[in-house]
Amino acid sequence: MKKCAEGAAALLLLLVAGSVLAAGKTPADDGIPALLKFAEQQQVAAPAPSVAEKAPSVSSPVTVKPKPSTAPRGDSARLTALNQTLRQQAEVIQQQAETVRRLERQLAIQAAEPAVSVPEVVDIRPLAAALKGIRRAIAPPPDLLAMTASLARQQRIAGEQKQRLQQLGRQLAQLQQPPALVSDADKQAYAAGVSLGRDILHLQEQNQQLGIEADRPRLLAGIADTLNGRPRLDNAAIDGALQAADRALQQAHRQRQQTLLQDGKAYLADFATRPGVHKDALGFYYRVDYAGSGRISAGDNVSIVVRESLPDGTVIKDMEPAGTTITLPLAQYPPLFRAAIGKLDKHGSITLVVPPELAYGEKGSPPAIPPGATMIYTLRVADVLPPDKDR
Repeated sequence: MKKCAEGAAALLLLLVAGSVLAAGKTPADDGIPALLKFAEQQQVAAPAPSVAEKAPSVSSPVTVKPKPSTAPRGDSARLTALNQTLRQQAEVIQQQAETVRRLERQLAIQAAEPAVSVPEVVDIRPLAAALKGIRRAIAPPPDLLAMTASLARQQRIAGEQKQRLQQLGRQLAQLQQPPALVSDADKQAYAAGVSLGRDILHLQEQNQQLGIEADRPRLLAGIADTLNGRPRLDNAAIDGALQAADRALQQAHRQRQQTLLQDGKAYLADFATRPGVHKDALGFYYRVDYAGSGRISAGDNVSIVVRESLPDGTVIKDMEPAGTTITLPLAQYPPLFRAAIGKLDKHGSITLVVPPELAYGEKGSPPAIPPGATMIYTLRVADVLPPDKDR
């Protein structure tokens, strides 16, 4: 911009000088010789000639051919000096013209160059306020944040459970391909596992009778984790869970005992009304299903088969499917069974309904037989041998 201003000023000076030169080249024709006008300018103190209008000053060079024969000597010297001055001014004017042309070229170059725009200062405060409002508008509420955190926890738990299921799947795959039982140590380890499994199954059966079901996959997982040394519960949690399970088991026992007492009394009362049912002097009720043939002497060895059950149909013991018998002299049987055998002949059968006081009493025979249970027995005389025969 500074260069442009300098060039414009120089151009203005050139135009002014050019207008002066143009005025000197075309003066008004007033009939006065030019020589006289130059002489007039040199005589500053002399009075102005009486002409119609004053001649303008000439700054541009003028070619004058004086008549030497008529010009005085003093005027010739002044004319020579004036011509020299005009030549100097012409050189200056020429230098100024060169300067003008140079400045014009610079102006053209400046005009061709792309203008540098000054960045405009923008007030971004309204934009910042708007962005702040948008952030507040899209910010999740605290409830959503809590739900998001809860969902993340659930997803993490689900991932852990998935990993656990995969591990159990691998363990199950290993179980489906049992190892070979070659050495004695292999067989002993396997036998210990079988024994443990039988105990667990027996415990589960007892719990099922009480209405308590154990989740088998989690039961197996607890065994596997313990054997691998990586239980997922600490000792305090395990003890607490076992204590809670024991309380639930005791409560189930009490409920079952109460139910069995009521069911036993109801069953006993119903059985007493059936045809062929009698009450023995000991206090139990019986019905002879088959009397048999051939008396049994007091000294005979009697083999019997017994089925023991509860009023709800739960079978405690059944010797018939197992193919077993028990053989004792008649006098050595407990009073209940000695009285029942005494009502039969050889190969006879009888059904007994026995109140708790003649069976297991208030203590019962846990876990299969609860306290105060009414017992049902089906007895069959399998064989009778004389006392002199081997049993």
